[in-house]
Amino acid sequence: MKRIIYFILFCMITCPAYSIEDKHIDLEPIFLKLEDEEDVEEPSSILFGEAKQKEIYSLDNYMDSERSRSANIDVISREDIKSQNTPSFSQLLNQIGSVTTQNSGSDGNVTSVRIRGTDRVRFTIDGIRADRPSLTTPGVESQFFLADDMERIEVVKGAQGNVLGTNASGGAIAVETRRGRGPLSIEHESSMGNYGGFKERFAIMAGDAKKDYYISTTWNKSSGGMRTSNFGRIYNDGFNALNVVTNFGVRLLDNKAELRDVFRFSNSKKGLGIGYDNATFSYYNDPNNYAKNIDVMNSLSFKHKPSEAYNYDVKFGLYHNKNKNYTLQDWFSPDEYSLSSIGSTRLNFMTQHNFKYKEWNTFSIGYNLENEFIDGTSNSLMYGSWTPFPMNQFSSKYSGSVLQNDVYINDVINIKDKLFIRGGSRLICNSEYGTYVTPNISAALVLPTFKLKGAETKFRGSWGQSVNTPTLYQRYGGFRDSWMAWTGNNNLKAERMTSWDLGLEQSFMDNKLKFEFGYFNSNYKDYLAAYYTMNPLTWYTTGHYINIDEARIQGYEAKATWKPNDKIKFVLNYTYTDSEDKNTGFELPATPKNRLNGLVYWTPVERFNMYMGLETASERAMSSASMDTTPGYVDGKIGANLRLFSKNGLSVYLKANVSNLFNQNICMYKNTMNNMYYYSPKIRFMTGIFLKYNLPEKEKV
Repeated sequence: MKRIIYFILFCMITCPAYSIEDKHIDLEPIFLKLEDEEDVEEPSSILFGEAKQKEIYSLDNYMDSERSRSANIDVISREDIKSQNTPSFSQLLNQIGSVTTQNSGSDGNVTSVRIRGTDRVRFTIDGIRADRPSLTTPGVESQFFLADDMERIEVVKGAQGNVLGTNASGGAIAVETRRGRGPLSIEHESSMGNYGGFKERFAIMAGDAKKDYYISTTWNKSSGGMRTSNFGRIYNDGFNALNVVTNFGVRLLDNKAELRDVFRFSNSKKGLGIGYDNATFSYYNDPNNYAKNIDVMNSLSFKHKPSEAYNYDVKFGLYHNKNKNYTLQDWFSPDEYSLSSIGSTRLNFMTQHNFKYKEWNTFSIGYNLENEFIDGTSNSLMYGSWTPFPMNQFSSKYSGSVLQNDVYINDVINIKDKLFIRGGSRLICNSEYGTYVTPNISAALVLPTFKLKGAETKFRGSWGQSVNTPTLYQRYGGFRDSWMAWTGNNNLKAERMTSWDLGLEQSFMDNKLKFEFGYFNSNYKDYLAAYYTMNPLTWYTTGHYINIDEARIQGYEAKATWKPNDKIKFVLNYTYTDSEDKNTGFELPATPKNRLNGLVYWTPVERFNMYMGLETASERAMSSASMDTTPGYVDGKIGANLRLFSKNGLSVYLKANVSNLFNQNICMYKNTMNNMYYYSPKIRFMTGIFLKYNLPEKEKV
């Protein structure tokens, strides 16, 4: 009751605010537009989420000026995605400061995403939460999403991520799906590479002031390439995926409203590569160890702007996942058999209402409902601890659900176009973990640099609290096979976090040169962690989830951007992260202390562009329960796009990229049971032809 009273008082004293449009910063696209891309008149960006280069959307769920942001936010635009011509969402995220993606091997393997040292990351696609409830850890499964269908990626780092909801203590990643613009266009791509790399993609799109559509299908596959320190390359870790994406929008009520539906479907199979022989207690290449995954996602939204002083949106979301893991009998290990199946579903309903008062004030109030549930079964046939024992059949079935209701407010204040203050709070009611209030506040002060023309100095800071709830799998799930048992924990508590950060941004030469530096600090209560125990006689392992009393993450982040002209751009990021499990004194897992990455974009002529990237990371802890680590690495990549010709609306491009240029032994994971290291594939390349056709003017319909 006391928390509810505090929340009401906060609502009463918080000042509303107005988001402004900056008229001083020039952030035009880095790359020149292709000849066949036409500028078309688009609906109001404030209403329909069409963020421009100098705007951000995800921080407030409505359009805002990039200049006024008080959080550390990175944006990957459609131009950036096109220039790097990679289908990998993970690679795009990994080039951002304070963001670390970890893949346990080759394409299709589970890939975790961490911001500022934690995988508690809120991940949304078109406003709908996109991390499945049956994940073993909270976070983003970025291996199932292709960048080809993404218009824009915004990454909010730190405390302000809780503006978008729970499970965002590290930050938030918001993705916007591509939509059609201009006359009818058709895209087709055929690419091939080593390790059996293959991509076939077809898309059709169009849009005008009344309606738009985008339809895409992609077939993406690879034969793997993961290696281990014990027996070299794994030849049974191929990945085969089919993705379908549709985005339909229609403007209503004299273009004051929009109805939009975005649908995603993914069907994939991943060879897991390694089996375990109970007779010899050893690992081997296993062709009968694989996983199948189906994802269905839909976002239906209605946005309406009745007047300049008021607009609102209503959104319905569905995310369903079906995951099956197979470990089947074969000649090498006839006693091995297990099958597990997990189905998970999340339903979303949300609405936000924005009230603008004059030219300095916008007040937002919203409501979010999440209902998620899982249904799983697991069966396994195995020997006992020693091979003379008879086979044993194990089976289990588990299910569970959770309902959560959130009410929140969010305000922004603009004082003379120099001081910007944000404040907000969220009242969370969870059926399993109780009621919480999570406030946040941030500010940015933007001033002209003393006696230096064309320069600006920004001071920014934020403070916030967040709640991270365990996944349904952590609470209810579990399995048992020939070498390991994993159990859920019904007694898990919600994880709580208090975080703050401070930053300085300095720009020169009308924003052509920019430096950023910041410090962040996060303190956790009841931190969620995975712990393993192993029987030294049988090597049989039991895994379980627990709450750590306290954990801490702090660090520094720096960024330099130089864009002297429209033909070249340099970006350099450095992040230092220090973490500690207060129970053991060890570092928290999977985050390197030191991380440096950089990119160079170059467009010498309109028909050609290329990029070069460098990425380094120090060693990473494997578990907060031990001192085991994986070694650091250095990676380099390069890619290019060349338009071969354009004729009668048809443009043909040659695309190529190469990765892992400098290090052929990048260790991504370590199995602490047998001291076996897992390595990513060696040097990789993809090359192909990209065609884009615009319907001639006389044939437009």
